[in-house]
Amino acid sequence: MAETRSGVLGLTRREISIASMIAVGASNRQIAEDLWISPHTVAAHLCSMLRRMGASNRTELIARLYAEGVLAQGAWPPLPAEHVRAARPHDGNGGPVAMTFDALHALREAGHPVDLLSHEQRSVLADLNEQEVRVLNTVKDRLEAASPEVEGQELKLL
Repeated sequence: MAETRSGVLGLTRREISIASMIAVGASNRQIAEDLWISPHTVAAHLCSMLRRMGASNRTELIARLYAEGVLAQGAWPPLPAEHVRAARPHDGNGGPVAMTFDALHALREAGHPVDLLSHEQRSVLADLNEQEVRVLNTVKDRLEAASPEVEGQELKLL
């Protein structure tokens, strides 16, 4: 099934998704596992993007994608700019309203290993509101307080 090319430099949604994962530092194998494709398919997408963007390596590719506005600046994990624009609330005049809460940042600050999660899992966590993050942090704190009772047990909240 062939993917259609978006208006953004002729990249497919799959390629932009792969690029955002590369920007996090994921290897071809990690990307393949997260997207349920082969590492060879990831490499083929990467080679195609490098060629079309005139980039000589992954770092240069990501820098060019940020410069072209394909990846959203100020978002972590790196997201396609079109997703960030669509997700941001707008004022009555169509202008973006400043975002005041970054769930992933708040979770990182509380010691949750969000950067070890898959792109899809981070996307889910990024949509949490302040109250949901507080609940998650409360549960984490309670589990850590009970750690002597569960010594040797591996508890995984995130």
